[in-house]
Parts: sequence; C-alpha cells; structure tokens
Amino acid sequence: MAVLQELSAEQINELTEAAAERNTPMVITIRSGVSWANLHSRAMGLDGAHLLLEMPYSPESLPPHEFVPAERIGVSFKLKHHKHLFAATVVGQQRILMEDGTEAPVLAVVAPTRMQRLQRRVYIRADVPDNRIVRASFWLGGCDSEPAGTTPENPVYFGVVRNISAGGFQLETDPSSAEFLESGDTVGVRLVFGVSGETIYVDAQFRHNEVTDGKTRLGFQFLGLTETPEGLVALQVISAKVSEYQRAGNRTSTFKDN
Repeated sequence: MAVLQELSAEQINELTEAAAERNTPMVITIRSGVSWANLHSRAMGLDGAHLLLEMPYSPESLPPHEFVPAERIGVSFKLKHHKHLFAATVVGQQRILMEDGTEAPVLAVVAPTRMQRLQRRVYIRADVPDNRIVRASFWLGGCDSEPAGTTPENPVYFGVVRNISAGGFQLETDPSSAEFLESGDTVGVRLVFGVSGETIYVDAQFRHNEVTDGKTRLGFQFLGLTETPEGLVALQVISAKVSEYQRAGNRTSTFKDN
C-alpha cells in the first residue's frame, strides 16, 4: 500500500489555515553538514501566500542555524490524528505583533501547494524475491559526497539488498565493506532496482552488522526521506517496490503450498 497520500488543494488550504490558527507545533528539518537535524517551531499565522513560523530553535548539541532566502526545508506537523509533510522555500525573516503588544521574529516560508499525509503502516518490511534484484552502492557522507570513482581515499562499496522497508534496508556485501563503518555513520546510497535500472539516491545511517552463514549483512536506516521533494519521490518508489515484493512473496508461498 502507498505510504504517502497526496492531498488536494482544498485539503492543503484547510490544513494550513487550521495549523496557523491553532499555533500547531512544527518540526523543521534541515541539512547539517552530511546529516539531518530536526528543529522545533510552531505555526504563527498566514500572511498572504506565506506561512509564518516561530523562529526554529536548535538542540543544544547544534549551533544555531541561519536561514537564508530560497533555502529549502522540510516541514512536518500532526493534525487531525495524522502526520502531514511538505517541503517549503524560505522567504526570509520578519516581525509580527504579539497579543501582549511585543514584537517577535518569525520565519516566513511559501505556503504549501503540495502536501502529503503519512499513513500508518510505514515500516512493513519485504524480502527481495529470488527473481528480483536490487543492487546498492554506498560511500561515507551523504548523497552529495558521492565520489567520481572509487579510490583508496574515497572508497565506494557494493552489495545486494536482501530486504527493504520505508524505514531502511539490509544489504549483503563483502566483509571488507563493514571495516570502515561505525554505528551511526551517515552514508550516501544509490539503489538500482531490477533490469530496468530504476535508480534512487538516499541518505542512510549505518545501524548494525551481522554475519550469518559466513555472509555479512549490514543494516541501514533511511534519513530525511520525508523532508525533501527528492526524498518523497524516493519514498514513493520504495513503497511501491515493497508492495510489489510482498505480492511476489505471497504468490510464491501459494505456489509452494500447492
């Protein structure tokens, strides 16, 4: 089943207005170096075609983030028992008059014209069927750090995906691929699906390494899929593949039972 539901223009306007009226808490996602950071904010109102947000504040572990015009950020919020996601473009900072007569700085972003609703069963995991193949290559750093070619200084490692979900994937690879990784490392990943060569690029975090029957399997968690337009496209592709592999697995089980 689809992980993301596209909302209509009417639904988007209704949700944006409701969030602004209720000062709904918002999570702002930005790139911080080669990783992702979540900042906390809330909706403060609408100003024409702009949504006004409380100036996002960073965790103590991160330096303050300076927002600049035209910067792309991810925004998510919960309303009406659902999580909603959209990518926004920063307009700039301005000040608004508060009820107590004081002025407060806010971040103005372009009000969303596209929004997704995150459905619940996000992390259904599917094994890649024997008659399918998903190839993966990965390197230290995020997608933007992809080397032009593999070298001793900037290695690219390769493997075959054995199972996948909207939350992450497990990769079977050469044991040497695990030697340079530590739990929590961010990597850039290129996933190539089947003979068609459908390809997506994603950021992921290395979580664990296990050896089974002499084979090394690495576990990765996807990062930032719901926070950028490119990530949302990748999430839709992954969701479709999970559904396809589930159907193929069910057919295989039926054939075996018969």
